[in-house]
Amino acid sequence: MEEKITLKPFRRILSGYETLSKTALSISDCSELARKYQRFGVDGYRIGDYSGPSYLHRYLDCSIKSAPMLVYKENIFIPMVFRSAIESQKLFSEPSRMPGFFILLDWLIENRPEKAIINYRAPSEFHPEKMYVDSAYVAFRLSEILDGGGFPISRFETLEEFIVWNRIYHLIENGQIGRHSRIFDEDNPTNVSELKMILQVVHLKYPETTFFI
Repeated sequence: MEEKITLKPFRRILSGYETLSKTALSISDCSELARKYQRFGVDGYRIGDYSGPSYLHRYLDCSIKSAPMLVYKENIFIPMVFRSAIESQKLFSEPSRMPGFFILLDWLIENRPEKAIINYRAPSEFHPEKMYVDSAYVAFRLSEILDGGGFPISRFETLEEFIVWNRIYHLIENGQIGRHSRIFDEDNPTNVSELKMILQVVHLKYPETTFFI
């Protein structure tokens, strides 16, 4: 039987003159996750420092010291430091969450890297930079998908049903402003790929989900 993975208080975050208390995994739990999720691209784990504005602290600059991290696809580091919130706890209490986290992260890195990566800059082809994931944001967006939309989406059988629902709940937005703009645009490749990703994530929790697009 696997040991339960839990988040513990983490007080090595500084913003201005304020020390913040969030939650984090232990390094031994990171070791277990690195082994468990190797098939998703996790190469190992480490302790490291990083800094920058992130969802962890309302997009204010903060410095995080000695954070436990997963090493992902060689040069991407996923800090296992999160807000003290229910969506953070669910990452490790529900089996479908971490696989969904990696599916969502891959989509964000390809389509909206500025949302997923702290201080994002396009890496040089010859000098790839280390990138640090805004783990707190990814966990929050995953909760929006699964907790806010997972159950109804799992019941939809047509794209039209999703479009009507999305017009109210705005799970996907195309950035257009205006009374008559389409919140979800089926002619927008990014909108379509985001919906396909969302269906993949929802299917992990609700296997009966129809892939209607």
